[in-house]
This record gives sequence, structure tokens and C-alpha cells, in this order.
Amino acid sequence: MTKHTPVLLQQAIDGLNVKPGGRYIDATFGLGGHSREILKKGGNVLAIDWNDQSNIETRLIASLQDKRLTLIIDNYCNIEKIAKENDFYPADGILFDLGLSMEQVAISGRGFSYQKPEEELDMRINKELKISASDILNNYTKEELYEIFTTNAETINIGSVIDAIIRRRRVKKFQKVVDILKIIDHLEPNFERNSIIKRQVFQALRMEVNQELDNIRKAIIGSSKILISGGRLAIISFHQTEDRLIKTLTKQSDLKIITKKPIISKQGKYFERSAKLRIYEKN
Repeated sequence: MTKHTPVLLQQAIDGLNVKPGGRYIDATFGLGGHSREILKKGGNVLAIDWNDQSNIETRLIASLQDKRLTLIIDNYCNIEKIAKENDFYPADGILFDLGLSMEQVAISGRGFSYQKPEEELDMRINKELKISASDILNNYTKEELYEIFTTNAETINIGSVIDAIIRRRRVKKFQKVVDILKIIDHLEPNFERNSIIKRQVFQALRMEVNQELDNIRKAIIGSSKILISGGRLAIISFHQTEDRLIKTLTKQSDLKIITKKPIISKQGKYFERSAKLRIYEKN
């Protein structure tokens, strides 16, 4: 198995201040990169992953093989309940990496990337979710579409795209990634602007499908309740909408900021360079 190195890995692990025998929650297990480093430092790990297509159980056996790690398939919005049910309360540290791994994009077949034109417009991280990206494009009102694009991705001048979506679905329903790409390509011939709109549209759809902002809200509130006094919370976010929500929620909690300015990635692709790490401590 190829080991994936998460963005800002060492900075996040250092920020957790891992102590041997401590209880740490990796709320976004993914390929296990953060959990592996916590285990190396002697911590016990409760790992959470919501992706139902990632063969996590097999990967876990192959890559970690450590009895100090407990893996739960669930949504991190339930972190308080998960921690209490698995004897990880109070926790010494919690880590969130809010980015979607490139492996998930590559193997999912669920239309997360605009570079996969023939995939179905699904975008559900877990198939238990009821609404897909195509459902949103086919059924949301003009006002609802405007709300998700401006809220989830801070998209500006999106009106022409929304109008084209509504015109298109009257004739033919959205099914595949290419269906929305054709609209954007027709409206915006400039390559740079075209790429920005695609990135924003796909981000907004994915966040709405998976209710990401609501999940982050519940997760941070839950985390503040289960951290031990002096325990650390490390959060890696990838765009302004997430980062703004995180700052607002933590200001309203009993968490104090350790990183006065976010730690920013300076390497990797565009997505990785947008990463921001903020570290908090429970009073």
C-alpha cells in the first residue's frame, strides 16, 4: 500500500502535543496518515471515517495493524456520541482534515471532480444520503441554487450559470459531470475564469450534497464538549467558507486559539496550497 502524506501533517501532529497513552480522535481518517503519526508518538486513536467506498477495514489491517486504534464508520458530526460510546471521553486531542483526498476523487466514480466528465453527478460521500448533485441541479429553485453557490463557494456573477441550468433541465435532466461542464464552457471561454467557476460550482454542490457546513458546526460544538482541559483541537480547512465558520464557532466556545495566524501550506498543488491549519486549546 502506498502511504499518502497529508498536507500540513507534521504541523498538525505537533499542534496536538501528543502524549504517550493519551486519547486522540482522528475525525477524518481517510488513508490513515494522521492516525499513523499519532500512534508513532504513543497515543491511542479513535478514527472516524464516513466514506462508504474506501475499503477502510482492509486498509486498516494492511497499513496500521495496531490494537491502539479503533475505527468507526460514521459522520464526524456525531463526534460527541462516538467518543462517549468508545471510551474516548474526555479526549486529549482531536484532529480534523476537511479536505477530500485525491484518492477518493480518483476511485469514487461519483463525480467529485470536473476532470471526470463521464462520471455520474452524484458527489455523495456516503450512499445513505438521499440527495445527489444531479438532484440539486434538476430540482432546486433558482433562489436555492443561488444560495448554495454564494454560501458554499462564495461564487460571484453566477446568475447566468443558474439561468442556463434552469433552461437546460427543462429540456433534459442533468445526469453526468459533462452536462454541467458544457454549460460553463459555453458561457465562459476564458480558460482561467472557466476553471475558477468549475471549481466553485463543484465545491458548492459537494458541500450541499454532504451538508458539510452543518456537519462542521456540529463537530466543533461536540469537540469542545469532549476535550479535556488543556486538550488540543487541530483543524485543517481548504477554503474561506469553512475557515470563517470555524473562527466564528470557536470564538463562541471555551476554546482558546494557539495559532494567532493560521499555518499555511506553501507546497503542493493549488488545493494543498489553500490549506490552513488552526490549533485551539480547551480552557
